[in-house]
Amino acid sequence: MKNKPRKHTIDIVFVITLFCVFAVSVIMLTGTGAGVYQKIVNNMREDYDSRVATSYLFNKIHRADADGCVSVGRFNESNALLLTEEIENVNYCTYIYFYDGNLMEMFTRLDQDIDPSFGNKIMSLSDYKVEQVSPTLYHFDFTTTEGIESSLYVHTRTASDTGS
Repeated sequence: MKNKPRKHTIDIVFVITLFCVFAVSVIMLTGTGAGVYQKIVNNMREDYDSRVATSYLFNKIHRADADGCVSVGRFNESNALLLTEEIENVNYCTYIYFYDGNLMEMFTRLDQDIDPSFGNKIMSLSDYKVEQVSPTLYHFDFTTTEGIESSLYVHTRTASDTGS
C-alpha cells in the first residue's frame, strides 16, 4: 500500500489568508503612496511659480544694474520696475508691470506711450507690487494664482537717480 501525503485544509486556508493579507497591504500602500505623491506634486507646482517670479525679478535687476538704470516708476496706472538702457544714442526702457492678472514685460523706446496689453506675459499672478525703499533697495510683493504670497528685496550695487 502506498502512503499518500495527507492534505490538510489548514494548509490551504493559511496560504489563502497570507495571500489576502499581502494583497490588502499592497493596495493600502499604493493608495497611501499615490496620496503622498499628489501632495508633493501640488507643493512643487505652487513653489515653482513663486521661485520663477523671484528669480526672474532678481536676475532682471542685476542684469540691468548700472548707474541710474534701475528705478520704479508709473506705468499703466500702477508702479512698475523700469530698466533703462541706451542703444546707439537712443534711450530704451524695459517695463516690468502687472496687467490683467499677469506679470508683464515690455521693451520700448523711453519716450513712447504704449498700450500695456502689448507686453509679453511672463506669468500669471494675483497681485504684484514694487517699491523703491532706498536708492539701492527694491521691494517686491506678489501673490501667485494659488494664493501664495511672496516678498523679495533686491539690493543693487549702483544707486538709482530717483528714490521713493
